[in-house]
Amino acid sequence: MRAVRWHARDDVRLDEVPEPMPTDTQVVVRIEAAAICGTDVDEVRQGPITVPITPHPVNGRSAPITLGHEMVGVVAEAGPASGWAVGARVAPWPSNPCGQCRDCTTGDANRCSRQVALGMSADGGMADFLLVEGSRCVLIGPDVAAERAVLVEPFAVALHGVHQVDVAGRRVAVVGIGSLGLCVVEAAVLSGAREIVAVSRSEVAREAARDAGATETLPLERAGEIDAEIVFETAGAAPAVAAAFAAVRRGGRIVVLGGHPGRTEIDLLDLVIREVTLEGSVSHCFADFVAAAGAITAGDLARAQRPVTFAPLEAGPALLRTESAATKRILVPSLQP
Repeated sequence: MRAVRWHARDDVRLDEVPEPMPTDTQVVVRIEAAAICGTDVDEVRQGPITVPITPHPVNGRSAPITLGHEMVGVVAEAGPASGWAVGARVAPWPSNPCGQCRDCTTGDANRCSRQVALGMSADGGMADFLLVEGSRCVLIGPDVAAERAVLVEPFAVALHGVHQVDVAGRRVAVVGIGSLGLCVVEAAVLSGAREIVAVSRSEVAREAARDAGATETLPLERAGEIDAEIVFETAGAAPAVAAAFAAVRRGGRIVVLGGHPGRTEIDLLDLVIREVTLEGSVSHCFADFVAAAGAITAGDLARAQRPVTFAPLEAGPALLRTESAATKRILVPSLQP
């Protein structure tokens, strides 16, 4: 097999990188596809944000780190106690919480401050191969298209956020229709929301949201017309937060899923007077990841078509230095540059 490609350092030759060797409980996953997330772009353009610049307290790793937490691949080698056979198609769970802190022991492992995350504090999937514990892999159906299979992680994030509140039978708004926003729209549909209003500056994005199940779409400047009981902010930008406050009704709830690397002003007087509840939703738990993989394999999620651009692995550094595009950009190691 070819050695892992470490794009973080241009001075490392491929033949200097050792091939991954699994322990009894590990597998080597040959990466089929790895999607570029907006947080990956933020990490390169504005970071380091989550990539440690001093040794991580658990695994001792620090930059350079291979990015990539949205991925799918096939087991190329399997340790005897890994639980997997060679040839199985899997999505590796990127999180590895400590299992001992207060959040982990109370069922909120997504909040673990000591977790090791693939593509953030451990090498991720923007590579030819990934070495990972077999217990952290989830089965993906062999017939699921790659552009759907790489969406297990963002759909896990969406399911976790939607499950923070009861959306069944309610009027919901989703502000910011990028990749995560589309996932939240579909998750809200699956969870029984009565109405889903998708809010975006882009008409192309609004059309994609309609395909995903949104019952109504509006541009950002008309968010004040929505009067939603629950609003999900997924854009990670100050204008989206302002639009979320405009869209929510008195006594309503705003759930922020978007990654905000900078500070964002909010009107606390408005929050108090209208008794708006503002909360965050970070990442996902293993149960969310398992549920997302199962729903995608069954065809219940990732149903809507979304624009996708496939690129060879070698194109990753250039794509990571550009702002998030309207299409979902997916790196495919088997593509020739």
